[in-house]
Amino acid sequence: TEEFEEENRSSKFDENRTVRIRDNRRQERVNTKVEVLDKADISKDEKDVPEFLNNYNDRYEQIKNLLLRRMEMKSAVSIQRLSRRDEGEDAAVVGIVNDKYSTSSGKWIIEIEDKTDTFKVLANQREGERIVPDEVLGVRGSLGGDIIYADHIVRPDLPIPDGVNTTNQKVKAAYISDLHLGSEDTLYDRFDRFAKWLNSDQASDVGYLVMPGDVVEGVGVYPGQQDELKVNDIYKQYKMFEDWAEKLPEDLQVIVSPGNHDIVRLAEPQPALGKDVFPRISDFNNVHLVQNPQYVRLHGIRSKGILNLMYHGYSFDDHVDQIQDLREKAYDEPHHVMIDLLKRRHMAPTFGSNLLAPEDKDYLVMDKEPDIMASGHFHSHANESYKGVNVIACSSFQSQTDFQKRVGHEPDPGKVTLVDFKTRNTKVLQF
Repeated sequence: TEEFEEENRSSKFDENRTVRIRDNRRQERVNTKVEVLDKADISKDEKDVPEFLNNYNDRYEQIKNLLLRRMEMKSAVSIQRLSRRDEGEDAAVVGIVNDKYSTSSGKWIIEIEDKTDTFKVLANQREGERIVPDEVLGVRGSLGGDIIYADHIVRPDLPIPDGVNTTNQKVKAAYISDLHLGSEDTLYDRFDRFAKWLNSDQASDVGYLVMPGDVVEGVGVYPGQQDELKVNDIYKQYKMFEDWAEKLPEDLQVIVSPGNHDIVRLAEPQPALGKDVFPRISDFNNVHLVQNPQYVRLHGIRSKGILNLMYHGYSFDDHVDQIQDLREKAYDEPHHVMIDLLKRRHMAPTFGSNLLAPEDKDYLVMDKEPDIMASGHFHSHANESYKGVNVIACSSFQSQTDFQKRVGHEPDPGKVTLVDFKTRNTKVLQF
């Protein structure tokens, strides 16, 4: 990669160069396969109280079922049945957090509810500080009249894996995010060098390119944005991506989901970007426009395939703001917030952390156990592992913006994370 970078550092991207490189790629390419799972049944009908009620009931049931698989929660009962038990008895319940407040001693009183009743829980300082409104959790402890003295706060979390899921064939996937095309701060030269690399022999075993959101900078996303735009027409911004995507190898599978700067609605789940923004590439066999969030199974060829959870990460800011431990480190090391949400098995546990379009099913529950979780939004970069899951905070291709300067956030742009599906080993390239 260093040799490739040195050779191409000063060259500009042009069509002749692209064709010549593509013709020189190794002919022994692996087959690829993309399966988009469980698309959200997005309705455009007006949402009101009944839709929110159905959504939260579904969230409760989905996460309750995950919690009841845990040994600590096998004896869980409904809150209503707690009234039949004597003081001092053991108690285990599953509830959704309705409210919490601190006591003079530094502990926390948590009010939880299920479909039968509400109840109070007394949690220690450390556990109480990490509990967030609207999350579904389990409680184990002893009864003290009208309160449970919590010994354990139990979250659905991921199970301990038996092993790491891999593919039979050697094939790699590349992960990037937050291109923000149209911005004055986008690193266009680096982005073009990455396209050249994808056309080179060094990338002949890269079969997939995964991009979770913020393809373009957008227009009118925040006050004063027009002063920071290189291209102030959002459709021309998307045309820049089409121009770039047309230069990629035809056998590279490109999977793109939207983010909060893209032209779809801000409320999640977000629909996929459509033909109106990508008239030239949306019908390409190797371009897959998916929703946000989205489960995508890659390379299920003579193997289970690798299950990818793509979520842009718009809820991350609010979630980090609620937990001191995350406030101290998540912006520089974004895998911490991703792992925290994996433990809760929900991408936006607190109402208001994202704009929600409630459906009958809560599509932000992590009902499956992913092999890879790929997010963006923070413009930082992380490549970590948690319980057999590759946790990838995808790097941006946008340099530090004026807003980031004002808040003291230093992005980490131009990095590409590669995952070898046969070994699940990773490598990070810097462009």
